[in-house]
Amino acid sequence: MAFPEGGAFWFDQLRSVLSGVDPKTMAEWSDIIEKRAKRLCGDSKGARIIFRGVVDEGGRFTLDVDAADPDATLCLLKGIQKTLDLMPTVPKVFYSIVMEALASESDKKGKLEGPWHLTAGGEGGKA
Repeated sequence: MAFPEGGAFWFDQLRSVLSGVDPKTMAEWSDIIEKRAKRLCGDSKGARIIFRGVVDEGGRFTLDVDAADPDATLCLLKGIQKTLDLMPTVPKVFYSIVMEALASESDKKGKLEGPWHLTAGGEGGKA
């Protein structure tokens, strides 16, 4: 994830949470969040919200996040928030941190500055 000012704090938290977690589980939850956020914003074509988690051949989890405008950012935050209570502990902590980082960025700049990209894990899901 390419975080702006103070981003190392968020990145370090995210990496520590992902250590040892099943990357496929994280990708499944990101898909649920993305669908919910798009529904909340009426973004059926996927032009405004990206919250895509994938697992590559090396077993690394990658999360791409983007919101085209402040309203899309709000829908993404609501999508995460409405999904958290359904999650097991590790994904819940991870996506809570992502939500905090998104909210912080949005509060400071009024929108999400460019797409975020996070890759973590590998064999065995280690960050």
